[in-house]
Amino acid sequence: MIRATLLYMFLALALSAIAFSQPALTLEDLLTEAETALASAKASDVHLLSPRRVAKAEENMHEAKNQMGKAGTDNIVRLNLESALESLETALTHAEQARVKMQTVLEARKVAQVAGAGQNNLPTWQQAERGFLDMASKFENGEESELPGLQEPLAQQYYAARREALRDGFLAKTKSDISAAEKSGADMLFPTLMARSRQAMSRAEAQLAQENFDECKVSAEEASRVAMHAKGQAEFVNKAKSTRMPEESMLLPYDDLLQRMAMEWGDTLSFEQGGEGAVNQMKALFEKRLDREVFVQDSLEKVVKVSHESMERALTDMQTSLADQQNRMTEYEQRVLDIQAERDMAVNRLRRNELTAQRAQLAQTAFDPGDAVVYQTMEGNIVIHLYGLKFASGQATLEKVDKSILKKAAEAIGVFPDVKVVVEGHTDGEGSEESNQELSEKRAAAVGQALEGEIKSKAKIETVGKGESSPIASNETVRGRALNRRIDLVLTIQ
Repeated sequence: MIRATLLYMFLALALSAIAFSQPALTLEDLLTEAETALASAKASDVHLLSPRRVAKAEENMHEAKNQMGKAGTDNIVRLNLESALESLETALTHAEQARVKMQTVLEARKVAQVAGAGQNNLPTWQQAERGFLDMASKFENGEESELPGLQEPLAQQYYAARREALRDGFLAKTKSDISAAEKSGADMLFPTLMARSRQAMSRAEAQLAQENFDECKVSAEEASRVAMHAKGQAEFVNKAKSTRMPEESMLLPYDDLLQRMAMEWGDTLSFEQGGEGAVNQMKALFEKRLDREVFVQDSLEKVVKVSHESMERALTDMQTSLADQQNRMTEYEQRVLDIQAERDMAVNRLRRNELTAQRAQLAQTAFDPGDAVVYQTMEGNIVIHLYGLKFASGQATLEKVDKSILKKAAEAIGVFPDVKVVVEGHTDGEGSEESNQELSEKRAAAVGQALEGEIKSKAKIETVGKGESSPIASNETVRGRALNRRIDLVLTIQ
């Protein structure tokens, strides 16, 4: 709210100092044109290739909509909409340049999108997108020297996202089946089956990487089948363990099965020597009646043995799980403490920002209307825009009336204890870049020297010439050039 108020004050005072003719377009037509341009920019991914400029356009449009319809704000609304259109036009030009410079990455990104990586929002895709936005920001900020070394690794990240998307498409059911087996406890109860399932899954992934889709499908089906086998076995053991007599629930069904099989063959079994004695009797029956049933006996022995071993492992795992849960509780408690500390730091930052904003409002009272506007940047710095300060064309000499404004500026600076002051000189785009740079440096130096004689605090003063490099409006209009010819005092809170 404070930032919006300061921006409103700046725009209102700037417009009152500059005369300009009324354009033919109505505010509603201008808003429609800006909204259409923004939608077109986003549809062609301009917001990805030139994020800062598109964000600036959205900010101007948001401010225009907030002010539209209020009394006395038509000029402010128009200025914001015109600025939004200028930002979008610049963003479009910049995006076309970026497409040429980042062609390798853009082609890889398109391939990953076609495979569905963006639709599924895969982790590899998210990592690649963060790298893409970082590269686009570097290009937008003029850091082109870093781009050649970033393009190939980023393109490979997008190709990895494509492979991950294809894997999910082909192997989604298999992954789900293996996950279901894991949740049933099959890893602990039937590790051999789970190992076979994962081996088949690994083969499927390797075949998918080579784009052997038919072989991948066969391996994936095998992995699912074995995983479901392990899941079924684990559910049986878990169900038996949940009864009052788990050993009885697991073993008696097999004892009954042996007895019924013996009765079918016209014989009976004795369990006087326990399960092992009964199994030996059944072996004799197998050998005597059907040699091929020996294989069934072997299977039963293995099932009983694995069941007992699985129960022992399950008990050990339960004890380990309890210890793990206690460790996690400790980690959660520490995490709560960390979050509380972060919250305290955020509250302190908010309080500092609120105090700075209050001081900015107090500093504004040091000036008469038409002298300057004081506002706070997103980074927390304070900017005093001395638009009442006028230099003769091509000159860097201060007049007596200018010294009065600088005296007020010194009073405003005194509101902020322990600050560094950077005097920035800016010009419009008229003339050569070299002459504008030299002129902006001389003007900044003149203002800085004058301020040193007025400031009573210990504030450090530096001067810098920005030339025509940082316009805040178009240099194609008289109004825009007047806005660009300015002295800014940038105060950094120490």
